[in-house]
Amino acid sequence: MLDGRRLAPGSIYQRNNFSVPISPAREIAVRTGLGRFALNLEELGRLPRVDLDMMLECAGNGRALMDPTPEGTPWALGAVSPVRFSGVRLLDAVGVLPETVVELVFTGSDSGVVEPEGRVNYQFSLTPDLWDHALLATHLDDQPLPFEHGGPVRLVVPGQYAMKSVKWLRAIDAVEEPFSGHFVNKYSYFGDSKEPEAAPVGDIEVRSLIAEPADGSTRPEGKMVVKGMAWSSTSGISSVKLSHDGGETWSAAAVQPSPSQYGPATWQAELTLAPGIYVIAAKATDASGAAQPEDPRWNRNGYANNVVHRVTVTVTGDSS
Repeated sequence: MLDGRRLAPGSIYQRNNFSVPISPAREIAVRTGLGRFALNLEELGRLPRVDLDMMLECAGNGRALMDPTPEGTPWALGAVSPVRFSGVRLLDAVGVLPETVVELVFTGSDSGVVEPEGRVNYQFSLTPDLWDHALLATHLDDQPLPFEHGGPVRLVVPGQYAMKSVKWLRAIDAVEEPFSGHFVNKYSYFGDSKEPEAAPVGDIEVRSLIAEPADGSTRPEGKMVVKGMAWSSTSGISSVKLSHDGGETWSAAAVQPSPSQYGPATWQAELTLAPGIYVIAAKATDASGAAQPEDPRWNRNGYANNVVHRVTVTVTGDSS
């Protein structure tokens, strides 16, 4: 996962708010405001296919690195995967929309009980700025989209945290008023110093992960190769810097840009270290100027903590 290569479907992280549905819908009911129609796999297959390399990342990735740790799945840094989805562009599938439409609401086949609403289906909405690049995905890594990852059809919204990429898609509705569903409200920032209170969670924050060396590993003294990957929402990675002395000094890594706007950039650097115990830190900056913070970000729901990644390495005097 951490070297930028796509993963086999069985290795991609999974996160659901409800249990996997017993039988997802065989077609998608579309209500645009100009009419109603249904989409199935055969009809989607007649539309132009688009391949999309991207990072699929849970908004709670990094939650376990907050202090105190908020409630929710205690993800460390495993809730992210480089993937290739294939399907059709959302707007190719739904067609012309009235000018009065302010959001599209996507409903999945999965459902459960929440407070205070009771039983609901998983739903999320998209504003018009996200429509152009969203896909109705039918394939993952060039194979039919697996059921456990939302097949036969799911929404995919690149550059956004994955809660917007509704799985087991059963309905798309055009609405003329902003949608206020349970999960739209849940995925908001509360008590966050960076965002206004109750601001929606959306763009993926810039992040870099160290793939090599592994945390807790032992290496001989001398030259050490450090490598990993970095990504952001829609802005490419402009730099990755490394420190091994507690942030006193930083050196630049060589960055290989991603071929995809939404995929990871790989990076590599070489350090020469004497015997000792080192904490190696990697900090990415994207083309917009956004950089990873050196201290953990905190908010009540534990979202978007993109703190600088650190690994501890023991360097020994045995260079044989």
